[in-house]
Amino acid sequence: MRIIRFFGMNLGLGAAMVFLSAGLYAAQPAKVPAAKEQPGKTQPTDDKNTTWKLAGREGDCAPLEILSKRGPAYSDIKSPKELADKLKANGYQAEMKEFKAGLRPAVEVRAPSAGIHVMFVRQEHCDKKPPALPAK
Repeated sequence: MRIIRFFGMNLGLGAAMVFLSAGLYAAQPAKVPAAKEQPGKTQPTDDKNTTWKLAGREGDCAPLEILSKRGPAYSDIKSPKELADKLKANGYQAEMKEFKAGLRPAVEVRAPSAGIHVMFVRQEHCDKKPPALPAK
């Protein structure tokens, strides 16, 4: 009798666990991949009509003429694409990455072997100051 009761309890617990776990999985909503937010229409990085500035410290913008400090070859740069192309033409490995989130979309151009790591911001975003931190 004791053996039957022992098996009966195990059988009852096992059945309860199966039904509970099946109930938990059945209660889950169908997993649907989250829809990606479609960012606003932004201009391409190689648009000739866009005026670019360099992102400076404290949210300020700096003129592109600062790039001429790296050499006279960089004095005529007008866009991030031009800088990346110029760096590649000079034998450096350049990377260009767009950042579209936030108030000020930007384009980063990096060429570690050339010692260049700059952020480009469109002129129309230079007037937008980043939100101030709350006072404590």
